[in-house]
Amino acid sequence: MQRLRKRGTSLLGSGAVPRLKRKALNSWAAVQDTYFSTKDTFERHKVIFTVGTSIASVATAWFGYTLRHYHESKVDQRLESIEKAMKSNLHLEHADIKKLVDPGPSKTAAWVATAGTALVVGYGLGWRGGTWYANRKFRKEQLKLLGQIKPKRWQLLGQLKSRGWQLRFLGPSARSRGPEGALKTSEKMPKNAPASSESVEACQSSAGSKANLFSFKAQENGIGMTAWAPSNDDGICKSMVDTKGYDCEEHTVTTQDGYILSLQRIPVGRSGGTPGNRPPVLLQHGLFMDGITWLLLPPEQSLAFALADNGYDVWLANSRGTKYSKGHTSLSPNDPAYWNWSWDELVAYDLPATFQYVHDQTGQKLLYVGHSLGTLTALAAFSKDELLNMLGSAALLSPIAYVGQMTSPLARNAADNFIAETLYWLGLSEFDPRGKEVVKLLKDICKKPGVDCTNLLTAFTGKNCCLNSSIVDIFLDHEPQPSATKNMIHLAQMVRRGTIAMYDYNDANENTKHYGQPTPPAYNMTSIPNDLPLFLSYGGEDALSDVNDVKLLLESLKDHDGDKLVVQYRNDYAHADYVMAENAKQDVYDPLIAFFRLQ
Repeated sequence: MQRLRKRGTSLLGSGAVPRLKRKALNSWAAVQDTYFSTKDTFERHKVIFTVGTSIASVATAWFGYTLRHYHESKVDQRLESIEKAMKSNLHLEHADIKKLVDPGPSKTAAWVATAGTALVVGYGLGWRGGTWYANRKFRKEQLKLLGQIKPKRWQLLGQLKSRGWQLRFLGPSARSRGPEGALKTSEKMPKNAPASSESVEACQSSAGSKANLFSFKAQENGIGMTAWAPSNDDGICKSMVDTKGYDCEEHTVTTQDGYILSLQRIPVGRSGGTPGNRPPVLLQHGLFMDGITWLLLPPEQSLAFALADNGYDVWLANSRGTKYSKGHTSLSPNDPAYWNWSWDELVAYDLPATFQYVHDQTGQKLLYVGHSLGTLTALAAFSKDELLNMLGSAALLSPIAYVGQMTSPLARNAADNFIAETLYWLGLSEFDPRGKEVVKLLKDICKKPGVDCTNLLTAFTGKNCCLNSSIVDIFLDHEPQPSATKNMIHLAQMVRRGTIAMYDYNDANENTKHYGQPTPPAYNMTSIPNDLPLFLSYGGEDALSDVNDVKLLLESLKDHDGDKLVVQYRNDYAHADYVMAENAKQDVYDPLIAFFRLQ
């Protein structure tokens, strides 16, 4: 202690207080996230939870009071027998006996305690029952859409009659109708497709006609029954493509582990043309985004529309867990098991299912464009010699591979302080950065004169150079999207360790169970084929895809064929500029399209 005094050091000044304060703030943030998640779940099923809680509370209270009454009747019988014995043996009167055994005025307090306990227990049972009912209902609807539960005939006919739907039983000739009829069924899928139920639904919508196709398979007799109805879904085609004058089709693909992913297809440009022989391009978004990433800019600046106008068959992917890819063959997004994945599963399931589906639909090798996390999943797959037989060339914008030197303050602090691990420990399987109250607040702030809302992204992406302030409002209408907390843990592991490896369970036995070895296997970037045509573009201001990390990736690709690797460096670009900058078309997209044409 004397030495501490001489050095002018104290416990309070040793750094313990800031650490405790930071941990307290992190804990409070976790509590707030838990509250808003619970509040959102309740609001979606308010009636179910209210009724379930009320019934359970009343039933529990009735059971508690019945049990108490039974107990007191038994006690009274016992006291009467004791009173009779004492009267006969000791000659005591009732008043004297009462003084000996009367517990005093505690009966009211006991009844109040019983009532309070019954209400608390009943509320818990009602909430649990409401959650079970909501999950059961969601799973049932999913199975109906997949055709695994056949609707009762009177229910289906009642819906068709009330909504003015038309039934059509498909014979062999109807199933073989081509694209001109805008009719697709699961019969068109190749038998060797890897997914379990691909193309469950395919919708073609354009500015002139919008319709959805739901397919129910009658498993007993193999007859396909198709019902047409006006589209009421707020899909990407309807909300973001049709309004710009482009044709658009909605597709779905089911992964081998049961996730139902949404795909949008823009087969031709705004001026029209003949679809069919155009080179297919798959656009894969990054973390906290979905397929709308490529549609945030106006049509004349957007990559998706630019590719369509330049003769490409454009496909927009949507990863599991995002708004339009929340389906599953057996799980609900309310189930923790639904969110039990990291980007390893995107490499193993989402990307292969999407690649296979687009390849089977077009009969051609794909061109691939990825941004952010969409580049990481692609590089990981390429390093394992996967998808290459269906790939022509790939363009990687803001490439993510090594992230150990990431400079993003928000992402770096979250990783260093184990925020994702804390949320997972608290039971939050879904990581959803989008809250209604937060979005409303941000929009209100952005409307104030003199406020540049593009600065809101700086703490996460780095200082973007070329964003129009109006695009933030469009961004907040659709993004950000949720992800799995496990996925956030995986990325945080990469930030802290500076490696590219599979998810670490931090337990040798668990890792051995999943990987056959005590440590997670690494993705080796040097294993990417040297003759694979690659276009890489990265920015000097990017805080997520840091320049030094990209240099490590380029070092891994140093033996790549010189004419197969094109690297573009934009000194002023940050992470969001590659999908939202108003000058991205001439500075990035036009060179990208020229690269595809050369390959």
